[in-house]
Amino acid sequence: MTDPSTLRPYMDAVSAAGALAVEIGFLDDSLILGGEVTALGLGSLGESGGFHHLRERLAPTDQPRLDRLRRAGPCDMRLRVLGDDHEVRYVRLIGQGDGLHWRGLMLPAGGSAGVQADMDLETALAQSLQTGDVCAYYQPVIDLKSGVLAGFEALARWDRPGVGLLGADEFMPLAQSHGYIEAVGETVRAMAAQDLGAWLSAQSSRLNLFVTANATATEVCSPDFAGRLLEAVQGAGLPRGAFKLEVNETDVMLDPDAAERSLNAVRDQGVPIVLDDFGTGYSSLARLDRFAFDVVKLDQYFIRAALTDGSARSIISSVVRIAESYGMLVVAEGVESAAAHTLCLELGCNYGQGYQYAPALSPQDAARAVTHGLKARFEPARSFSAKPE
Repeated sequence: MTDPSTLRPYMDAVSAAGALAVEIGFLDDSLILGGEVTALGLGSLGESGGFHHLRERLAPTDQPRLDRLRRAGPCDMRLRVLGDDHEVRYVRLIGQGDGLHWRGLMLPAGGSAGVQADMDLETALAQSLQTGDVCAYYQPVIDLKSGVLAGFEALARWDRPGVGLLGADEFMPLAQSHGYIEAVGETVRAMAAQDLGAWLSAQSSRLNLFVTANATATEVCSPDFAGRLLEAVQGAGLPRGAFKLEVNETDVMLDPDAAERSLNAVRDQGVPIVLDDFGTGYSSLARLDRFAFDVVKLDQYFIRAALTDGSARSIISSVVRIAESYGMLVVAEGVESAAAHTLCLELGCNYGQGYQYAPALSPQDAARAVTHGLKARFEPARSFSAKPE
């Protein structure tokens, strides 16, 4: 409906700003648009749309935000809406509601944000988070001395319908830009805890096995992060120390006070903290002194360089000695050859992780590796009572 009488007070502003006047009725799901609706590509919505049709035109992460219009009081929000021409536009909704109705303006806010394909990709990711197609794959972590499977690092994967398995570098930028990082992280951590709980409960003896999973700085600094993580770990029935949380050394310094509170809270409840990619940030040794880390993961750059560079080998030896003085274990990332395995063992690293042992395994393959190992690569996990050979 164009230029309804109920919207006339807004029409001067509509004409001046190239905007639309909007009236929403929540009881009858009504939507009235006043102004030149084709200017924002909403011609079909203006002719026969309801409030739920407007919601369906929004990007998935913006849809829940639209519920704020149901609250009494002023509202000002920025959204992405799909036009009739399949262009995604940024719009701004400004107005006032009383709980039953909302009246205001929809203004253009930045022009075109892209074609429909971008929103389709975002929608597919949102749906996959609901259906379980975003999941954890597991890269083995090996005890260097014994060659026994010690644990796994849980890595995010998207088994996208019709496309196939996507690695984190293929979809995490999308998750980052559209606000899905926390949802992906929480999904992977919960799945890792549940899978480890299943593997442990399937054994007659208590396996000496752990799983690690990553969290970003934004997640760790969230006030309710520690509670949600502990709920997932404890809900899976895991023993203390079986689930380890990985954080990047640069990330923790974005808000060190908030990070320290969260990390101490989960560590106090039996979740060891792993410092990931050690050596890639700044003032690395200061991280070891301030935060109570239990494990240090050497960045794969040092492992690769150490095969040919004596100074890199010296750095690894120094880090191992410092970690030992703090009571920390050391994991070497990027072990991609037998020579790298031998070198890391000689330099005093406790664990190795990399393609020398295996890429990230599906949950089914990881479960088989727990009990059978991987031929010529590593031995299966051992129970706490088992003695080294």
